[in-house]
Amino acid sequence: MDTPGFLLTQQFANAVDSVIGPGGTPICRIALTNPGTNCVPVNLFGQGAPSQQAIDYVTGTPSQRATTKLDVGGVSLRGEPFALPAGAVSFAVGIEARKESIGQTVSALDTAKAFRTFSFSAMSGSFDVKEAFGEVLVPLIHNTPLLRKLEFNGAARVSDYSTTGSIWSWKLGVTNEFFPGFRGRATRSRDIRSANLSELYTQTTTGYNTIYDPVTKQNVYVLSNGGGNPDLEPEKADTWTFGFTYSPPAVSGLNMSVDYFDIDVDDVITTVAAQDLVTRCYNGNTALCARVERDASGTIVRTVSTFVNLANYKTNGIDAEISYALPLNRLFGSSDGRMKFRVLGTWVNSLTTDDGVVKLEYVRSQGYSFGLGVPAWRVNGSIGYEDQTFSGLARARYVSPGEYNSQVPLTNNHIGAYTYFDLQAQMKVPVSDTRQMELYANVSNLFDKAPPPGSLYSPYYDVLGRYFTFGARVRF
Repeated sequence: MDTPGFLLTQQFANAVDSVIGPGGTPICRIALTNPGTNCVPVNLFGQGAPSQQAIDYVTGTPSQRATTKLDVGGVSLRGEPFALPAGAVSFAVGIEARKESIGQTVSALDTAKAFRTFSFSAMSGSFDVKEAFGEVLVPLIHNTPLLRKLEFNGAARVSDYSTTGSIWSWKLGVTNEFFPGFRGRATRSRDIRSANLSELYTQTTTGYNTIYDPVTKQNVYVLSNGGGNPDLEPEKADTWTFGFTYSPPAVSGLNMSVDYFDIDVDDVITTVAAQDLVTRCYNGNTALCARVERDASGTIVRTVSTFVNLANYKTNGIDAEISYALPLNRLFGSSDGRMKFRVLGTWVNSLTTDDGVVKLEYVRSQGYSFGLGVPAWRVNGSIGYEDQTFSGLARARYVSPGEYNSQVPLTNNHIGAYTYFDLQAQMKVPVSDTRQMELYANVSNLFDKAPPPGSLYSPYYDVLGRYFTFGARVRF
């Protein structure tokens, strides 16, 4: 991956800080104490300035090249060995093994951490895992009032990681059809996730962040280092979900679903954002204070946030969806198209992290790009049309109001509700008797709505503004 045009700010500072050297020739000030430097002074004024040599000295291109390998194999067996009065019992068992590895190299400038904004890091490492699993579906009751189709499902898996040893995960669930088209479901599970290659083996990363220091009550722009951690333990989640789906037989094409989720993760694998490091240290987590470095005057000069196992992560909320497909031949007998309506939404009641000392709430703290903040509401709604040759879609994306970062006392940090609009269209054009070409065009953020200040890397706001994609596909 190559990323052009990044400024080497530290070298730029050296090149701009120039003095008159021997013979009246401008030289970099650093050359007075380091005659061997290759610094080229930058003249920002005058025709032809700065020189190409100076431009080459203060600019460069971060680059990295990575090769990731996955070797995987497995054997499974499934079937229906016997039947109960309510139906056949089905099962699946199997074993699997895989090995993941990565080798990543970066440019000499990245290795030297020369880039002011960020530098890529080299990485090398691997892990392997061996697993065995079993699943079962047992019909319990069939065709009785309110228990039209009651089924139990369960699964268990043991995973043996070369990095952390063996760990179990499992799931218990029930589903039931209460009346035609209305099905309920409930699941209790223990879920695990082991660290991936990047979380384990990424070497030191560099970046810079503006953070608020609650000690000095000042905003400071500081170096932020990150990286992997080969000693990470798997994260373990206890999850409850309850929900229902409803497809009323009297209204063909209408589907509704609502699911409540409650997720409690111990030893969650994450990085603590630079601002959160400072906040947690200030609020009493002395262990994290070692990751916040200050100079002799007490000013923060660096934060260190490698991947860690945080004590606890909890979230709960509701996912809901309603969709309706309307064949237009119900309204116009000769039409072969159909309209499609869909609304999909998520409400998050709470999202907290607890490091054992400080517990932070992140719902509505949604503008700070390097934290865990999440809007309380996200809703997508769309209206579409499709037939045998053409399809189109208009979509609205809503993000509820919140704050830039609720963890620090900022003024004027409120973010109002945001709604984006998108358009999509596709058309099939015959190119031969057996082939068709598909033309497509998409417009995201149709009205070019600007993102909130400071949300450069936010997953919730369009930071690029309006953008278009056009293309054609031909299948052979």
